[in-house]
Amino acid sequence: MSEKTDILFQLGEPGNHRGWPDYLAHGFTSADVPALVALAIDMALHHADQDSDEVWVPVHAWRTLGQLRSADAVRPLITLFDTLCDDDWALSELDKVLGMIGEPAIEPLAAYLAEPRHKEFARIMAIDGLAEVAMQHPAVRNRVLSIYGDYLHDPDITAPTLNGLLMARLLDLAAVELIDDIRRLFALNCVDISCAGDLEEVEIQLGLRSKRETPPPDYARLHGLLPGSDEMDNDDLLALVGRYLERHGTDTAILNVSELDGFFAALACAPELILPSCWMPEIWGGEAHVPKWDSLEETQTFLSAVSLIHNQVNRDLSNGVFEPLFLERTLDDRTHLIVDDWCEGFLRGLCLWPVLSGDDITVLEECLTPIRLFGTEGGGKALDDMIQDEIEDWQQQIGPTVERLYEHFARHAGQPVQSYVRETPKVGRNDPCPCGSGKKYKRCCLH
Repeated sequence: MSEKTDILFQLGEPGNHRGWPDYLAHGFTSADVPALVALAIDMALHHADQDSDEVWVPVHAWRTLGQLRSADAVRPLITLFDTLCDDDWALSELDKVLGMIGEPAIEPLAAYLAEPRHKEFARIMAIDGLAEVAMQHPAVRNRVLSIYGDYLHDPDITAPTLNGLLMARLLDLAAVELIDDIRRLFALNCVDISCAGDLEEVEIQLGLRSKRETPPPDYARLHGLLPGSDEMDNDDLLALVGRYLERHGTDTAILNVSELDGFFAALACAPELILPSCWMPEIWGGEAHVPKWDSLEETQTFLSAVSLIHNQVNRDLSNGVFEPLFLERTLDDRTHLIVDDWCEGFLRGLCLWPVLSGDDITVLEECLTPIRLFGTEGGGKALDDMIQDEIEDWQQQIGPTVERLYEHFARHAGQPVQSYVRETPKVGRNDPCPCGSGKKYKRCCLH
């Protein structure tokens, strides 16, 4: 290794998958590509002690290769897919690196996708890489869609997750021209609809349908329901999920079932469907914080349990019988509601909403008033100046205002939609608030 690459051994764990530093500021040039490639594919580094700085060197190396736009790095990086297809950092970043490199990555990625001997998630990495190339270099979009079209003409019917995530990428690219191929794929019954929805949802997202003709799918049943879960006591279900949150949660995760209930209420009120593939990781604070499950059975149990709770919140709001799941505490022989966690969960769910405009902002602002009181630092200061009766009055307003918000967007659900081309991304905690105020989320709805 060169003295220049030594810097990568000193950088340690990246803060997150966003906001990559400028690695070229360290003086890297195309002359360093061979050394950087060697570091990126070095299995000894990938398997180094998880608490060491060395284990992060490949991540810094492939980021640098992306910023160098190195065509020579494409094939070596693609060889990592089968080995690293269960590595969170590789899954989240290699596609973006290849997207940065652009056109030289297209044919190698297409060849990899077409080879069924590779692992399913390794081929998904190829799909993601192609999509990133198209999104970062719009001039090659049609070329990438042609490759997706070739796959759709001869799909792998044994790879439902791959096919489901391909649907998600086709939505990202607004690939309405492939709708006939998409419909044929769904007809083969080989698409995991928890990834991007069923055919009706895909058609709605592409602007080809204004509303559903059938009820939305029950996503809880896609992962295999808990034995006897239809008869399972709701308290037992909540206790089960609560134990998982306590056992696997970190500072970034949803704290308890009350916060989870608020989170799901926000998703149910959203102006457009938010899929499990989007909200499941957010329970833990993002993909980087999803726990390492002890077994596949444990994973399926948790997915099924939270899906059941999610569905129940949706049904209760739809049927007009929704009641927020507030915690209680007895003090001086009097029962007090604890609504803070629920409200914080609602505001967390709001992060996944699209940006609103017009009357929608006005309604959201009005409905958020009691939620902000109990879910934000600024609201807590206002509560300090209130008497107990005032506080309880505001608590009682939370449920009705959530129902009002749900009904507001439900009334618009049947209106025709335009072709699905999102002009603004879903917001994160450091992005502009979805209420449209223009302020950062931390300084607006979470303030």
